Amino acid sequence: MVAAGLFFTDKAGFFDASVNVINRFLINPALKTMFYMGSESGFLFKNIFGVRGLIRENIFLRNQRDFFRGEYFNLLELKEENELLRQALDTQKSKSRNISLANILAFDPFHAGGALVVDKGKMQGMAEGNEVILPGNILVGRVKEVSEKESRVILISSPQSRVTSVTEDGLTKGVVTGSASGALNLDLVLKDAELRPGQILLTSGLDGFFERGLLVGEVGKIIDDDSAPFKKALIRPFFNSRDLKQVFIIID
Repeated sequence: MVAAGLFFTDKAGFFDASVNVINRFLINPALKTMFYMGSESGFLFKNIFGVRGLIRENIFLRNQRDFFRGEYFNLLELKEENELLRQALDTQKSKSRNISLANILAFDPFHAGGALVVDKGKMQGMAEGNEVILPGNILVGRVKEVSEKESRVILISSPQSRVTSVTEDGLTKGVVTGSASGALNLDLVLKDAELRPGQILLTSGLDGFFERGLLVGEVGKIIDDDSAPFKKALIRPFFNSRDLKQVFIIID
């Protein structure tokens, strides 16, 4: 009886309709959802692996950039050193000097006015009293202390420095001294001597420490006090100590 009932029910299309309903409202949406989730998961994994690839590529490019940047600065430093050596040769030829190029290792923070340490010492022929200059015969200072591989240089801006100087025309003489602030001052200029801003001061060679003709600085503000026995002036140096990287030392 039951089998017959089911047979006639099926003939009436009841099971087909039920199956269609189940397919339409349950199975098909479930399959679509699973297919969509699978697609989204695949897309997500593709994105994850794609991002990883971009990160690796970015790191590689960054490393390349840092490498070539380092190479650029190495070449730039080499170019500057070669230019300094060329200038050293020109300076050496002009006065038949024996000079040595020295790198600055450190500035002395405890020395008012300025002192520095260079990477040349007794092993390279350095001696106390050697003059320290820049290309163009610009006076920087002189060697004060020497060890085996290093030397300590006192700058002309130091209060310990005294440089007998003369104007470029050779008519006006005085003494350039440093100060605790690093400023240069010209003193002991005779009252009747001509002194004006813009004049160039050179070493006179009369003090026995510096050879004649090294550039010291340019006359700035003049101080002429009627009650003072000498004229004075502020001097603008031809170098900034904080910009120094390398210097020449006159060995002989």
